[in-house]
Order: sequence, then C-alpha cells, then structure tokens
Amino acid sequence: MDDRSGLTDAERPRVEVRRLPGSPDLAALADGTEDVVWLDSGLPDGTPDTARARAAWSVLACTDGPFAARLRHERRRARVDVSAASRAWFGSDRSSDAPAFAVLDDLLARTPRLPEPVRGCGFALGWVGFLGYELGRESGGPDRTADGHADADLRFVDRAVVVGPDGGAWALALVVDAEPAASAANRAWLEEVTVPPTRADVAEAPPGLPAVAAAGRVSRAAYEAAVEACRGEIREGNAFQVCLTTAFAVPGLEAGVAPGTDAHLAEYLRLRAADPVPFGAYLRLGALRVASRSPERFLRITADGVVTAEPIKGTRRRVADPEADAAARADLTTSAKDRAENVMIVDLLRNDLLRTAVPGSVHVDRLCAVETYASVHQLVSTVSAVLPVGASRAATVRAAFPPGSMTGAPKSSATAIADRLEAAPRGVYSGAVGYFSASGAVDLSVVIRTLVTVLDEDGRVVSRTLGAGGAVTWSSVPADEADEVETKTRSVLGGVGAIARW
Repeated sequence: MDDRSGLTDAERPRVEVRRLPGSPDLAALADGTEDVVWLDSGLPDGTPDTARARAAWSVLACTDGPFAARLRHERRRARVDVSAASRAWFGSDRSSDAPAFAVLDDLLARTPRLPEPVRGCGFALGWVGFLGYELGRESGGPDRTADGHADADLRFVDRAVVVGPDGGAWALALVVDAEPAASAANRAWLEEVTVPPTRADVAEAPPGLPAVAAAGRVSRAAYEAAVEACRGEIREGNAFQVCLTTAFAVPGLEAGVAPGTDAHLAEYLRLRAADPVPFGAYLRLGALRVASRSPERFLRITADGVVTAEPIKGTRRRVADPEADAAARADLTTSAKDRAENVMIVDLLRNDLLRTAVPGSVHVDRLCAVETYASVHQLVSTVSAVLPVGASRAATVRAAFPPGSMTGAPKSSATAIADRLEAAPRGVYSGAVGYFSASGAVDLSVVIRTLVTVLDEDGRVVSRTLGAGGAVTWSSVPADEADEVETKTRSVLGGVGAIARW
C-alpha cells in the first residue's frame, strides 16, 4: 500500500493511544455499540505455539466514529458512503458498476498511511469487514452473487480496542487537526472507554440446550452423488481436487436472552467458550450477523510486505478417550490422502502468491504440520513470499481469492465444477474476514465453521446457515466425505443446540 493521498499536514490523520487498565471484556464492549467487527483470537491452554504466534491479537473495531466510511458491494454494484470528516481522503458518496477489488484498491490508495501505534500489532485502524466467496468472479470464478446480503461489506474505522497475547489492552482513536470537532469526539471516546465487568448473563452458556435438527440443503445421498461426480471430473482430467460444500439451515435462537443483549452475540459467546480458535470473529453489519469459529488464516501481509498463507487441509475429530484421540492424530499424520489434499493446495497458493510477489521469494516454510484444537486435529502448512515495494494489497488478495483451501485445484476449473454441483451461492462462507490496516498490514481469515444470519427490517431471522464441505480427490470415498462434513458442523452446531440432519 502506498500513500498517494496528497494531504496537507492539517488534513493528515494520526492515531492517539491510551493504555487501558486490566484486560477489557471485548464482548461487553461489542454489546454496547452499533455495527461492530470483532476479530477474536481466543486460544486455550495447550494450543500449539505456532498457532499462538500467528494469532496473538484481538481487535474490537467500532464502525460509528466521526471519520467512518463504508464500501458495500452488492448485485455487482459498489456503494461508497463517506462521513463529512473523512471526505478529504475518500471523496464524496458514490456508486458504480466497478469491481469490488478495484474500488477497494482505490480506497486503500486514498487511505493515509499510518505507523503501527502498538508494537507487535499490525492494526493501525483502517478497513475491516468481509469479502464474500462470490467475489471470486473478479478473478476468474463463477459469475454468481450472494443471496440475501452483500458480496462484500468493509468499514473504515477510526476507533478500536486491541488486546495482545499477554492480555494488555489499548484504545486507538484517529485525530486530524483540520477536523477539530471530530477529533474532540474521538479524544472523548478515548478517555471514556472503560473496562466493563464480565457479563455473566452473556458469557455463560445455558445448561442442557435441546438438540434440534439443522436441515441440510441437500440429502446425504445427493451429496455423496456429487462427490462421485467430482471424482468423474478428476478422472477426466478436469481437476486434481474439488472443494465441494453444502449448507445446513439452523433453527432459531434460544429464548431467554437478557433484555438489551444482542442475542446473536450471546450465541457467539457460547460457541467461543466451547471451541476457542485462533481466528474467531463476530460481525454485526446492518442486517447481517456472522459468528465465525475459524482456525484458518487466509493471508497475512506485514506493513513491510511479507505475505503469508496458512492453508488447512486434513481434519480428524477429537475423541474423549486419550488413546483413541492419539490414534486419530496418528492416522491424520500418516494419511496419504490428506497429505495429498494439503500439498495440492500448497502448490496452488504458491502460484497465487507468485502472481504479485517478488520472483524467487515464494517459499514453503512448513508442510503438513499437525495441530490440535478443542474439537479437531488438522494438517496446516505455511507458504510465504515478499511483495515489491508499494505493491497493491487489494491486488495481492484478489490474485489469491477465493482462498485456495475452499476451491480446489486448478482453481478456475475446480470452482466451476463445484458451482455446477452445488447450484447455489456460498455467500460469506468460504470468503474472508479481517482487516486492511492503514499501516499497510493485512490479516484475513478463511470463513469456515461460521454461522451466517440474515435479518429483516424488524430484526426477525430470514435465514441462518452453516456451510460445510471438504476436498474431493480421486481417492475419496463418498460416505467418508459426507462423514467429514458432519464432523465439521459439530463445533458450531453443538454450541447452539443443533445437530446436522441430511
């Protein structure tokens, strides 16, 4: 990201920082704001050091500050809304038929470059939100749009609280000399933000949630037939691997949430307590609620241009018996099929990163390492590269989008096969959630193990879905692939009192 804003000294923003006493309850802060993006790293004792190192910071980004702006891309149209205080940077409100990544590239170029205000944390305020799977049409994928919500919703935020790996917390706010009223409002917020007490009514899960059915979009038999169709495409040489997904309709929220509480946030906290992960997220954006328990990073770009991808392919369910659990882990470690799935995606990501990286800089730092979490064992690899000075962050993300672990290989052919067989958009699921920082840093997770809820104007649930799927290769067994889908639903559905029913 390069700063081509051409601002005067008075128009150039800076970040003011306040160290907060103690470690704030970000859930309570999220419950007290309007739209919010909470990038939530929560890891239990015993989490692998590699996971702790790559997901150390949580960010609670407030979207209602005086310098706010918004990019929403829906039905192939981009809408940019800009507050009066930030028009010197982003221009006026506008809409167009421009591709989402092109509009994002322009907005990032207009975003004033800011140094990282807290050592070790790449977030220096900036753009936060999600990029939906259907934006893959802008990089050669199937030509669909999401159903019921935008393909992308990104907010420029000028207020945030960040929490580090040791629990230390800082409040960040943007100030600009040329905008004294807006700056005064942000300074007041900076001084007033407090550490709320823990909300027991939100944080504790009610005992004995009833088991209700989450209905599959297709039957198990239909999914297994689609797996066999993928194998046919592989046999014909049209793909090496296809990520085939489906979705489950999740019943309504549990009753009895305390008055004034965001019921969807309370639900997210139940999921969080049951299954801590490196890249959790809770988004409240207009009529959309996203509760993500993702263990997978899509892309991280440091301010100085080092880019890292960490794909996951290969999963085993944890079991209570220690010996059986160790056997499941060992089986994953030695599985030729799972290793092949992972290596194919590593090769795909090497190609994706090479499109924008310095030639010769792409490296595989870690291949098929086993990591263990509360509900699963999984194979994780790490691919890194170096970007040229001034490289467009939007272009780098676009070149690798959608995440390779959710497409298959080769990407264009695999996504076309999956789209034909799934016959429905994926929406937020299989896309990315995270930030494009004003420092030039980027951090995005893969949207998996995620509950997506769409509300109507009266706040009633229109749809609540959980996407799940897996990689199909020539050696796939349809029944085993369907079993894997069920395994991947358990960590989320179990937290909301539901079970997958085909």
